Amino acid sequence: MERDMTYEKNNIGFDDHYREEDGGGIKCKNYELCQCILPTWWFDCKDNYLCTNCHMLFGTWGTKDKQYNKGKGVLEIVDNVECPVCLENRRSITQPNCQHTICIECFKRSYYGDDDTKNEPKFPYPDIEDEYHEDQFNEKWEIDYPLIKIYNQDHNKWNDEKDEKYHMEEYLRKCPLCRA
Repeated sequence: MERDMTYEKNNIGFDDHYREEDGGGIKCKNYELCQCILPTWWFDCKDNYLCTNCHMLFGTWGTKDKQYNKGKGVLEIVDNVECPVCLENRRSITQPNCQHTICIECFKRSYYGDDDTKNEPKFPYPDIEDEYHEDQFNEKWEIDYPLIKIYNQDHNKWNDEKDEKYHMEEYLRKCPLCRA
């Protein structure tokens, strides 16, 4: 694949790492799905415009001896198509293993799991949260701040339930029409 200077010029993006004042970065070819900005040197190293997550989920990769995943890489986005999951006419994206489409919101939920941040336990001491996360395993936290132990138990339970739900919904990652 050759470097596409037109793509790079027309797909400059900005985020916390690639700020506007620094010139930004290049949007992943699946940006509308993943919202990932790539460094300007990315193509020189990877020979594509896919972020690592999109490349691993939807791209082709493996070793010289064995190919582990053979995918499309770039997923096509189309407007105003009825989603077979939610039955709404929305902006949709093709499935990685077939040509059927699904709306971007249903695709994100099926591939990335349910965003359950509204039920995530809140840290009980907001004033020291940053300090706590820098040194979580220090014994002083549970001694001096008794609610942290309860928070950790609740957060671990929430995280385990979220992981279990993600694995239980693995069937959703297949195309709802052809099961590819």
